[in-house]
Amino acid sequence: MLGNTQQNELLRLASQTQMSYAQMQQQAIAQNAMSDVKSHIEVPQVNFYPSRHPNPKKARRKDIKQAYKLLKPTKRSIFSPRRWLFGGKYRYNTNTMRCVIDGADIDYLLRMAGNIYEQIIDEETGQSLWDIYFKNPVTGEVEAFVARENVTSGRKMRGTYCPEHLHLYHLLTKWEKEEEKEEEANTGTLKAKLKKGVSTVAVPISSLKRKDNTPPTLVKYEPFFEMLKKDNIPVTHFANSATGTNDLVMVVFDMRQFQAGNNSRMLFDALAMHQMQQNTIQPQPLPLPTQSNDGSI
Repeated sequence: MLGNTQQNELLRLASQTQMSYAQMQQQAIAQNAMSDVKSHIEVPQVNFYPSRHPNPKKARRKDIKQAYKLLKPTKRSIFSPRRWLFGGKYRYNTNTMRCVIDGADIDYLLRMAGNIYEQIIDEETGQSLWDIYFKNPVTGEVEAFVARENVTSGRKMRGTYCPEHLHLYHLLTKWEKEEEKEEEANTGTLKAKLKKGVSTVAVPISSLKRKDNTPPTLVKYEPFFEMLKKDNIPVTHFANSATGTNDLVMVVFDMRQFQAGNNSRMLFDALAMHQMQQNTIQPQPLPLPTQSNDGSI
């Protein structure tokens, strides 16, 4: 339980394990946030104990093994008749608002304690667990994160992870990426790729950059649009179907989004109404625009 651990103790644990001090801080924040609602709802704590093996590689492997064990969905007892029914193998595999491990009611938890996922920040990217796992990376729209039977593989389930378990899942994926990176560098995988006919070609980074038609006078507004994207304020682009460039950019502030005190989902009602009005307008000489949402200029 890191939630009540003093800062000096966290520093000592970080020096003895392969988890960084920042990662332990984020885990402590998640545990504290979950503990704040214990008077209203029973929330189990994640009993993850980082390995103190002196060899960092072996410590990481032990942590990965322990994380897989803790993140496996809870199964029903083999003596339960419901286990042998279709879809009844897992106890909490009901919907996307329930943790598949401890059965926590995520909807009730978020309403009582706020969006805890947004409070847990990745120390490298600066993004929250909400941004990483509950938003579509292409459209930016909010969508549910669903767990898998074998944690990182297997069939997708109907349930999700509570904030603590999702943070452990996030650490697990980072540890596995470190393992793969070391394997790429140390086991001669480049030679294996060459045998498969795969080679690398040096390409100037400038040629890969996305073409941007933003006028220089509008570049200064880039921080403003970043703030809109972070706060889930709808930004709609109307691109010219003939040239592919953005002709119009519209920002919609919906008072219902702020008066409700919940700004965790996109509100497209105003956009849909605007689009409907656009469809009723008589055709103009210019080609009709197409709509896209990416949150940038």
